[in-house]
Amino acid sequence: MEQQTQQPAEVNTAANKKPVGEVLKNYFTATRISYMAVFTALAFILRLPWFEFSIIPAVPFLKVDFSDVFVMIAGFSLGPVAGVTVGVLKEVIYGICFTQTAFVGEIANILMILPYILIPSIIYKKRKGIKVVIISLLIACGVRTLWTIPLNYVLTFPLFLYFSFGTPWTGGMEAYLDVWYWALLFNLVKIVLVTAAVMIVYKPLSRLINLTSEKFEKRRRKTVQ
Repeated sequence: MEQQTQQPAEVNTAANKKPVGEVLKNYFTATRISYMAVFTALAFILRLPWFEFSIIPAVPFLKVDFSDVFVMIAGFSLGPVAGVTVGVLKEVIYGICFTQTAFVGEIANILMILPYILIPSIIYKKRKGIKVVIISLLIACGVRTLWTIPLNYVLTFPLFLYFSFGTPWTGGMEAYLDVWYWALLFNLVKIVLVTAAVMIVYKPLSRLINLTSEKFEKRRRKTVQ
């Protein structure tokens, strides 16, 4: 009798285990890909060199752009995976067209933006509303700003100086220590500006975001069933 009662559970468990290819196919639907393409195009436009600007004279090579605004909107409306995908595609396309850092700057932007995208978009999947958006964005701002310190020290500065000037890895780490406070201030100001822009854009687009989120959530539930 024990074997008979366990068998349906085993069958159901096996049925729920779908191949990775099928999961990806259900997630990256034509509609979702279309939305991602639009957000990627908008983010890439704001990433163009003509829309970048320096804010701290001590580190003029660090520039602000507002491309991550639409990356975050993609995360809110389509989910964290789509948000990360849009962020990566935006940087890859920019790197192919305009990089002046042998892709170091683009890689750094991808790594730095990950917590900023993932924290709010994951929280937003669980709970909706403007208060949730504000709180999650504030948390993401703090995490991202702190995350830039070890990332710049261990990877970004050493990698850029190594490829650009042949500077030893330890030399790049020392170079970061000379300007770490300016770099930290820059990242804090940048992410605050981007977050303010997200809040401005979020309000008029909130209906679209909610409708899109509900649409894909219903589709996800159908595929799970």
